[in-house]
Amino acid sequence: MIDQNAERITRSHVALIALLTIVVMFEGFDISATSVVLPYLGKEFGAEPPELGRALSLIALGSIVAWATVRLGDRFGRRPILLFSAAAFSIGSLATVLVQDVAGYVAVQLVTRIFLVTQIATAYVIVSETLPPAARGRANGLLGAFGSFGAALPYLLLAPALETPLGWRMLFVIGAVPLLTLPFLWAWLRETPVWLAARASGAPRLSALEELRQLTAPGLRRNALTMTLLWLIVNFASSVSALFFTLYVVKERGWAATDFALIAPIGLMGAFVGYAGAGWLMDRIGRRWTLTLYMGALGALTMLCYTATGWWTVAGAFLGIQAVIGVWVVAYTLNSELFPTHLRAAANGWCHNLLARWGVVIAPFVLGALTARMGAIGPAATALGAVAWAAIPVAWLLLPETRGRRLDEPAAA
Repeated sequence: MIDQNAERITRSHVALIALLTIVVMFEGFDISATSVVLPYLGKEFGAEPPELGRALSLIALGSIVAWATVRLGDRFGRRPILLFSAAAFSIGSLATVLVQDVAGYVAVQLVTRIFLVTQIATAYVIVSETLPPAARGRANGLLGAFGSFGAALPYLLLAPALETPLGWRMLFVIGAVPLLTLPFLWAWLRETPVWLAARASGAPRLSALEELRQLTAPGLRRNALTMTLLWLIVNFASSVSALFFTLYVVKERGWAATDFALIAPIGLMGAFVGYAGAGWLMDRIGRRWTLTLYMGALGALTMLCYTATGWWTVAGAFLGIQAVIGVWVVAYTLNSELFPTHLRAAANGWCHNLLARWGVVIAPFVLGALTARMGAIGPAATALGAVAWAAIPVAWLLLPETRGRRLDEPAAA
């Protein structure tokens, strides 16, 4: 068994992170592919930006429905929830190959998104509950770095995928690769020692109503409301920065599929460094300063990306966006550290999925509608980019600093 109270990273810790790497990497791949294929899906099905924006909003509803599955980790354990969601999301990715219209694409991807979000949230809880406090930020950052690596892959693989008989659908065949890893996950993934200890000590299995009652009680109410607000801003701002990028550069900057292949290798490295850097900074300067730096940069880079006309400036700004979206690692880490073990998965489900994921739903809808009103994606995304900066006062006025906090009951309560 892995001891979370150990002060140093052990071989068991490294093995755990390696085991979760593929799961997290293909979570990033699938979410990225959903937006990367928009120009080609729109062309095949005759859909314009407002309709595509509504499609992404509907797909994002799966993130909200994931509230029901994420919170089950407190009841049944982290391991079974991760295994089931990894299998379900992989099957959903493969099923996307069969869609024949926008409605079918939305339906399959909505269900897929439920389990995709469940597995990534559970993976971060597993790492947070297993790694020693002094290394928790770096471990989550490394996990997120591999997720970002997966998110950059569709840009690299788009051009060759379009040359295959399946076209853009080929990306979703690749996205089903985690099916091949399930036997290894089943054999080697273990339940977290923190969850096992909580269960052995008689921690209650709470109903949804009791979860809500405890999260809104005086001891945890402020944490719950603050994380909901923070997640809402992060979801909205990161969606505005990235979801319409492919559509934007193809329609308004004249990019071809080969242009994405040019920036993809640098994007892979930049995103990896951005996520891993978020983890390193969390352990060195704290959660609040890291959040401030990343959200400040996200707003500025979004504005630059969608106002620039030169190829190198647009590409450079987008690569920067890929790196600073590593702020998700900060939010996931905070969400694990601010709540006790028997409510940790539930807090993620309530604060992030049921409430704050509406930011992902609203963002493409608002961006699509504003694009129609302003006549182009560029000015619409630029106008919405400043929302990222709203996270900075939240960090300093409402969030406690949680660097070094242990995840036993007294420390987290």
